Amino acid sequence: MGYGNVFCFKGGIPEWRAFNYPLTVNEDYTAIKINKLSPRQVYDLLRSDPAIYVLDVRPIDCSRENIFIKGAKICPMVYLDEWYRHIPRDARIVVSDWTNKKAILAAKFLSSRGYQVLGVLKGGIVRWRDEKLPVEQVDNAITHAPSLCAD
Repeated sequence: MGYGNVFCFKGGIPEWRAFNYPLTVNEDYTAIKINKLSPRQVYDLLRSDPAIYVLDVRPIDCSRENIFIKGAKICPMVYLDEWYRHIPRDARIVVSDWTNKKAILAAKFLSSRGYQVLGVLKGGIVRWRDEKLPVEQVDNAITHAPSLCAD
């Protein structure tokens, strides 16, 4: 890709902070509060309003089960900055991922750009599946991403 001299700080942000290295914190971004909705809450929302926009931000190369909430739009986090403009401005959005590790970041990103994010799926699709809520199988998520981010 043309990148050279790329390094990784093994301990990540926690270790960076432990060494007292400087950090820039965007106070406005950290102040954005995101609701964590249980699978049952999301399921009930979807039953009462099928127009709710479910956005799944899992990576396209995720080797786990290819199960999704029925009708979810697949837009891996890596593409979100390019593709979020395709999400209808008036959409009421719920963000999901595998275990709710990236969904909060995606939700904050969308909220900071003026989208109405109702919340994230608490526990991700893993908890949704474990609570035996309906899923659909997508055999090849790569062919569905990032184009499914747009209607």
